[in-house]
Amino acid sequence: MVMDTDLRARQQSVRVLVLLDALARAGLVPTPAPALHELAYLANVLSPVFDLTPFDAKLLKRATGPYYPELQLAIDRLVGRGLVDAMKVEYRYLAEDKRYRVLAQYRLRRPLVRAALERHGQVFAQEAQFLHELAAAYSVLSDDKLGHAAVQDARYADISVDVSEVIDFGEYDNPAKNFSRNAAMTFAAGRRLEPAERLYLYLDHLNTRVAHG
Repeated sequence: MVMDTDLRARQQSVRVLVLLDALARAGLVPTPAPALHELAYLANVLSPVFDLTPFDAKLLKRATGPYYPELQLAIDRLVGRGLVDAMKVEYRYLAEDKRYRVLAQYRLRRPLVRAALERHGQVFAQEAQFLHELAAAYSVLSDDKLGHAAVQDARYADISVDVSEVIDFGEYDNPAKNFSRNAAMTFAAGRRLEPAERLYLYLDHLNTRVAHG
C-alpha cells in the first residue's frame, strides 16, 4: 500500500508539471491555482475524446468549481523542491470550505524540469498531445473566466449531483454519465472531426455558456 501511495504521489507530481507546461505553451503563465485545478478537471472529463482514461474519474462538487486536494499537495511539494515558482501568494479565507487556503500563481522552473517533460512526451505522446490541445482550447477563455468555467460544464453542472456530493464519471459509476465527453462527441453530427477539433468546439461552447451566465 505504501508503494502504491508513493507511486500515486509521483504520478500526481508529473501530472502537475505536464499541465503547467501545456498552460505555458498556450500562453497562460503564470497560472492561477483555480485555473490549474479547472484544467485538471477538464482533462479528466474530456480525456475519453482522445480515447484516454481519466487520471481521476471523480471529485467532490464545490459551488465555486473544481478543487483537487491531492493535486494541490503535489503543487506545494514541487514548490518546496524548487521545481515550480509560486507567485502572488496570499492567504485567504474561503467561506465555502470554511477554512483559510494559500492561493498563488504558478510557473515552471523550466530548466530544472525540461528532461522530465521531454521523457513524458516520448513515453506518453498521445496524452501530451491531448493536454497541449486542451490547454490551447482553454486559452480562449478571458482572464476573468479562467478558473470559473467548469461550473457550466455538462457533467459538473448536472443538477442530479448537489454541492458537496461526488461527481463520478467512471470511477464507480457508469462512464456513460460523462456528459461532457458525450456533448463534445455530438458536435457537427454527420461529419468526421478530429479529437482536437472537438475539444475546441466544446471549449468554445463552454466559453459561450460562461459569458451568458
